[in-house]
Amino acid sequence: MVLLCACPRASGPPARDTLIGLEAPLIPGPGLRVSVAGQVFERPAEIILDIAATMTLVTKGCVEDPMVSGTTVKVIDPMGGADSYRVTRLAGLTVSGRRLVPAEAGLADGDGCSVVVGTDLLSNTALQIDPARRLVRFLPSKPRAEWLADAEQLGGEVQVLELTREPRHDWPMLAVRLGQRDTSFTGAFLFSTRDRVSRVFEAPARQAGFTTTADLLQKLELPKEVQLPMDLSAFKGMVMDKVELAPGVGAQGVSFAVLSGGPPLGVDGVLAADAWGRFELTVDVSSGVLMLHRPRVLGSGQRYQCARGQRSPSEDACFELAQVSAGRGVAVTATVWRPLPDGGRLYLDFPGLSPACRVGFTFDAGDRGRNTQHVVPWPRLFESMKPCAETLAGVTQVSLALFEDSPLKECPGVCAFAQDLRTGRVSCECQPGPTGLSAEAERVLLEKLRGLLQRRDARPTEPADPP
Repeated sequence: MVLLCACPRASGPPARDTLIGLEAPLIPGPGLRVSVAGQVFERPAEIILDIAATMTLVTKGCVEDPMVSGTTVKVIDPMGGADSYRVTRLAGLTVSGRRLVPAEAGLADGDGCSVVVGTDLLSNTALQIDPARRLVRFLPSKPRAEWLADAEQLGGEVQVLELTREPRHDWPMLAVRLGQRDTSFTGAFLFSTRDRVSRVFEAPARQAGFTTTADLLQKLELPKEVQLPMDLSAFKGMVMDKVELAPGVGAQGVSFAVLSGGPPLGVDGVLAADAWGRFELTVDVSSGVLMLHRPRVLGSGQRYQCARGQRSPSEDACFELAQVSAGRGVAVTATVWRPLPDGGRLYLDFPGLSPACRVGFTFDAGDRGRNTQHVVPWPRLFESMKPCAETLAGVTQVSLALFEDSPLKECPGVCAFAQDLRTGRVSCECQPGPTGLSAEAERVLLEKLRGLLQRRDARPTEPADPP
């Protein structure tokens, strides 16, 4: 009895020294973030997977009376500067039901409980990230030749790229080509599984001739009726027309947050989930492999068909819906694998329910592979459309109803929406905006800037004076 009382935390699954073989759902949210649910002993924790971190970190909110050693570790930030952490013993860490053996970690500030799992705990581990299902799988690392053999077995479009290591700090790096209108820049970017928003240093971007959104607004003559939110002044973003990870492979229309000055450590920026999240991804840092996979698209005019695996192409295969139970509803992930030159709307159906609203996802014009995840009903819906939300709180199954080739103008960007069938009133929950700008402000910015650019491009040119 004394032993049982003295060691209550020893109960639970046997501890293991690896995450290999585990499949875990990502924590729900509109923007893609590679974090999973876990705990430190009984405390719930967010577990963030970071292949660029050389040391695992745990916040003080996870650990009671931490057993801190006399060792202090200095961690260099790829974007400049450094932080020092005292070394503590991290015990009781459980990741999506799998308990790990105690390990050393840096003790970070923070009241909440979160753990950044670095390469010390991900040694010899490859990550397979599926944005369309919001899953991460932990696979054993293997030689590049074996990954190439796996790629040949996959249907659709597959690209196997090379990740390099920064020679001094061992960060995973990738050569990325950015394009904005008729200018381009190729730089060395940190490949990040931790960051949601891509970033670029201002000096090399300016040298290449890129302009920020703030620059465009200053150059345009704003009509008197256009009133932009005050916090748009904080947005130092650059919208890239193209982000190429290899010739012809990449994403379009990605907003990069801008870092002041030049790269202090030779890293021109960060390639984050908003760019690579348009693909199913396998990253094996040990072997220097980055494998990108998505359905093949066949287009004829405005009609598109997609082919997954060995199946025949079809229009339905261009849309993917995944769902998982989440509290008072379901977390629904929608992915569009085809281009949306004019934007589009995906409507949802709820078998057995008859809500007083139409619910779906809206996408502005953009590239293929975009996805978003929302809990239906989302919290704000209980405030704006209570009867609709209360009906949807009983949802257990969601299916795709129909697709329209036009976005919902009341919700610019990528959003979930609900529209009251009687009044037509709309409630939105949209993906968050870049760092330093609220999601609402970015939605207004995108809508206003798009209209301004269309007006400018549509202005008739005056004929030249006769000689």
